[in-house]
Amino acid sequence: MDEAAGSRISDRRHRAEAAAFWSLTVLGAAVMCTAWTWLGLASTEQVTESAKAPPGDTSTEGLFVTMGVVPLVLAHLLGLVILRAVAPHGRDAAGARWAVAAVAVLATSAIGLAVALFVDGGLLLTPGGGYAP
Repeated sequence: MDEAAGSRISDRRHRAEAAAFWSLTVLGAAVMCTAWTWLGLASTEQVTESAKAPPGDTSTEGLFVTMGVVPLVLAHLLGLVILRAVAPHGRDAAGARWAVAAVAVLATSAIGLAVALFVDGGLLLTPGGGYAP
């Protein structure tokens, strides 16, 4: 009887972990859509601001990296850590949770990239045809 009760608790725990993992993965897809779209917006801002600057001005030099690339990288790293923490425990190898989390982050990132490309008309880093400074 004790073994059956333990099995039911283990099944419930596994289902709860799986539900949390997939819920956070779906939320992560929305976060990745935002992060990839933000990268395109940061690219536009970098180009337009540097075009307005007087010749030789480097005040907007790191704007794209600071405002676009860093948030995108942080979204990926935080997603990986969070999904690894809530990945369902199993009897598999120790690295299986990392692998499942990495696949989920890559999948959500691909969805985010596809949405950003759709929103920006297929041009992620030069939306609207770009500008010539």
